[in-house]
Parts: sequence; C-alpha cells; structure tokens
Amino acid sequence: MPMHISLTLDEHQNLVSRLADDQTTTTASAADAPEALRGLSEALDDLEENGFGECFWSQSSGDYRWVFRRSEERVRLAVLWCASVAVGFQHVYWGEAEMRPWVAALRAEIASVQIPQPR
Repeated sequence: MPMHISLTLDEHQNLVSRLADDQTTTTASAADAPEALRGLSEALDDLEENGFGECFWSQSSGDYRWVFRRSEERVRLAVLWCASVAVGFQHVYWGEAEMRPWVAALRAEIASVQIPQPR
C-alpha cells in the first residue's frame, strides 16, 4: 500500500490524521483544526514551489512537525513529535510516494474536512 493520509475531526473538533503504508499505521492530531489545515496546505504549496515544506500541529501536550521533501518525482514525509524541549523531536512516521498524485490526493482530503461554524 502506498503512503496514505486521511483527515477527520474527532468529537472535540481536533484534526486527526491517520497515516498508513504497508509497514506502519499511526495518528497525529492538532487542537486547532483550521490552523492545522492551513499549515498543511501551505506546506504543500512550499513543497511544490521549492521542493521543501513543513508545518507544525499543536496539542496541549506537545507539537507535531510535518516535514515534506521532494526527491525528483517523489515526495518524502517525516512526521515528528515533541513533548519536551529536553527530549526533542521523536520520529512518528516516515513515508514516500509518487509526488503529483499523492499531493493531489492530500489536497482533496484537506478540502473534504468540514469545519463546523460557531453558532
């Protein structure tokens, strides 16, 4: 299975990403879903324009760092977790895929997330 990311909102409106490939399945989440979606989209823009993009997803217990890198016609993704400056970033996920179809699929996934409007 190639690298796949799905995005959903949990019951508290946190953005939850499920990352999977033929070796690994894991999750990463962000407390501020609109900001996380914006950051992810901007990181993809940077990836396509400059060959490198990154964004951060914050939780009360720490931060996820998403790092995208283009290598010819492929994209490499590393997701790291940091709960403490003393410990530093720890590897959560690493994957690689054909860039154009994967980026298009992730952009479609970003667009599919419906953020509820405040009443």
